[in-house]
Amino acid sequence: MNLEIKSNSILERNVISLDEIKIKMVKNGWGNDVIQNTTTEVFYYSNEGYKIKGYISYPNDLSKKYPLIIWNRGGNRESGKIDEFLATGMFGEIANWGYIVMASMYRDNDEFGGSEVNDILKLIEISDTIGNCDSSKIGMEGWSRGGLMTFHILTKTDRISTAVIISGLTDITNHSKMDKVYREIFGTGTEEEFLLEKKKRSPVYFADKIYKNINLLLIHGTGDEQVPHSNSEMIYEKLKNRVKEIDLVLLEDGDHYLKKFRKETSELRKNWFNKFLK
Repeated sequence: MNLEIKSNSILERNVISLDEIKIKMVKNGWGNDVIQNTTTEVFYYSNEGYKIKGYISYPNDLSKKYPLIIWNRGGNRESGKIDEFLATGMFGEIANWGYIVMASMYRDNDEFGGSEVNDILKLIEISDTIGNCDSSKIGMEGWSRGGLMTFHILTKTDRISTAVIISGLTDITNHSKMDKVYREIFGTGTEEEFLLEKKKRSPVYFADKIYKNINLLLIHGTGDEQVPHSNSEMIYEKLKNRVKEIDLVLLEDGDHYLKKFRKETSELRKNWFNKFLK
């Protein structure tokens, strides 16, 4: 039995069916229970004139309601998009904890913290039409650029009660290795205009607008060479006396993807969500 979604914004949806090799890879990477106990779908929805790809994962037991976790991807444009194999493993793992999981791949006209933020907000609206979703309990998770997106969301709605941000990008003014990409996205203005666009997208510059009644967990590896862990430390300092609860976990020598700390990271995330959503 598939999950019922009544939103007229849903254009199409299909259950993901992996081949035997990828099923075995999911079992090895995320556990047999992910395959046995959860279903992951790819779906397309409309928002502001765009057709947007997303994923939804949910427990196979549809006899009760579950809290929602919205997952925000990293990368930009095509880079960082999640494929069906990763969606089955990553989102299925969270669904197996007892949640409905939704993720947007953002509109093609990706502005890196611009109007595509609304594509995430649309998922909240859609969740209100899901029969098995307790949309009064919503958490959010963002990795890397997905952390930046999460902070933007936390200035626009009070419906997110808790969030987990891993290797979060919070200050792109000090992320010069991506300046070429940023210029392509923001346009070729003056240096002053370029800096202004970067500040508009950097959470450390709008921390005072983040919803106060939020519980935040920040996780970052000290060996992250893509997004320095100072990004998490800076936003922690900005928010530690502002939000309801915040914790910062620095994992010694952990890289951007926290490969050496995969099990520990999963436990931290699961325990945090369970504490505030169950």
